[in-house]
Amino acid sequence: MTKVFKQSSYEHISSFKPKFLQRVDNVLHHSKAVTFSSNVVPDTDKGTLSTSLIYSQGSDIYELGCEFPLGGEKNKEPKPDSEYGDAFAKVEDKKFSPKWVYSGETVSKMAYLDGSETTLLAMSKNGSLAWFQEGVKVPVHIVQEMMGPMTSYAAMHSHVRPDSLAVSDFAVSLDGETVVKSQSNGSEEDSILKIIDNAGKPSEILRTIHVPGTTVTHSVRFFDNHMFASCSDDNVLRFWDTRTNDKPLWVLADPQNGRLTSFDASSVSSDLFVTGFSTGLIKLWDARAVEAATLDFTNRQNGEEPIQKEIANFYHSGGDSVVDVQFSPTSPTEVLTVGGSGNVYHWDMEYALSNYDADDKNRVPQDACEKLQTESLKFLHTGGSRRSSKQRGKRNTVAWHPVIDELVATVDDDSLVSVYKPFTIDSN
Repeated sequence: MTKVFKQSSYEHISSFKPKFLQRVDNVLHHSKAVTFSSNVVPDTDKGTLSTSLIYSQGSDIYELGCEFPLGGEKNKEPKPDSEYGDAFAKVEDKKFSPKWVYSGETVSKMAYLDGSETTLLAMSKNGSLAWFQEGVKVPVHIVQEMMGPMTSYAAMHSHVRPDSLAVSDFAVSLDGETVVKSQSNGSEEDSILKIIDNAGKPSEILRTIHVPGTTVTHSVRFFDNHMFASCSDDNVLRFWDTRTNDKPLWVLADPQNGRLTSFDASSVSSDLFVTGFSTGLIKLWDARAVEAATLDFTNRQNGEEPIQKEIANFYHSGGDSVVDVQFSPTSPTEVLTVGGSGNVYHWDMEYALSNYDADDKNRVPQDACEKLQTESLKFLHTGGSRRSSKQRGKRNTVAWHPVIDELVATVDDDSLVSVYKPFTIDSN
């Protein structure tokens, strides 16, 4: 069975531009982020699933209800090119007011906290964290970073390296008990990681780790409840354990393919992770092989670094840079990558993994050949205001649904929210 790539096919797609109770000026200048809640309510009579989208605009965070024809009529097969534009029908005439407000801050990333006494974790552009609760509009816990507009850090950011210095990130462990946050501390040669409690005493800082030789650590991701990795502007991934001393367990340096811009680890298969580069290259890795190569001194030749090999290479066409990478929360092989163009690429790594032998010490990485690319590139989404060449892809503006397979949300600079599920045709 060969996957046939069809750019224009959707199982369904809906777009919606929210209206607000209070006037919002200069909407294009407000930073936006999007995530899904994990709440899903089935209606067996209607054959629909209801859920909600969490959408931030500046300091305001909104919840948008939506309904999808998923898990509907029995034996009814989805059809390609069939557009379903009514996901937001129940709220299209509603004027929204913020459900939560992170006053004085600009929200850059959010995570829905399933099963926790707090509902949402939000990060601001200056690296501060805020925990929100149902029924309480303002944060109930905060980790504040003093990186405001009057600090020397802000002045340095605006003059020295404006495109890369002011970057922070966070990740939540798989059991939801720990948060790791990355943040520049204002030094040209140092960035920091903070390990923070998310269970007994949310927002309590358990440990601060310095990452020397780096201006900023721009991405952090958990592999399980304790192991996580950080990615810095020196093109090095460092693997850590929240329970051990403040030194990496091992490292992966990959300076050969442009600037390492993003990575993500699979929450379904704890051994897999993906890295993305400014050149549009994407690499699939096996964490076990990376660790083994690091610890196996027979792989070192003449004092050189260990030989760490990826499983396979993929690429964005036209050198479209990789600005975000996200593993599916429901599939061990499906990955989203976001291009600098704003295009959203859907990949299925199953073919590459079927040709991978973890025990073969002499294997070479699978090249980004036409066969591998055709088998793996499942779908390309170019909708919304990405029609304009001036729109650039941004982190945290694309999200998988944590429960509903293959359901994706995007938000554009003009506040247009889209939800879609791709349709992929299988044929001989």
